[in-house]
Amino acid sequence: MNEMRFCCQVVLVFTLFWIAKPTCYSAETERADIKSEITKRHDEAVKRLQDWIAQVSIAAEDRGYPEGAEYMAKLAREAGFQQATVINTDGKPGVFAMAR
Repeated sequence: MNEMRFCCQVVLVFTLFWIAKPTCYSAETERADIKSEITKRHDEAVKRLQDWIAQVSIAAEDRGYPEGAEYMAKLAREAGFQQATVINTDGKPGVFAMAR
């Protein structure tokens, strides 16, 4: 159950990074802009999450790799991360992403 909670938290954080782009406004203006953007892009965000969840990637069962890592890197780049690299390891690949 903790894994499910962690996955939900990751999805929430990723969605917030995707929707809320940093700008230089007052707190009230920024909040209104964020709420407006969330409302405007709700269906798009839900579809993106559905696609991500549908991507089978279970490392313990050797399923969905390296496709899962490649898809995560693609989502990170689309979310505004300047760098998202799939890192191959002795085990399963991981994703290292940086936002500036």
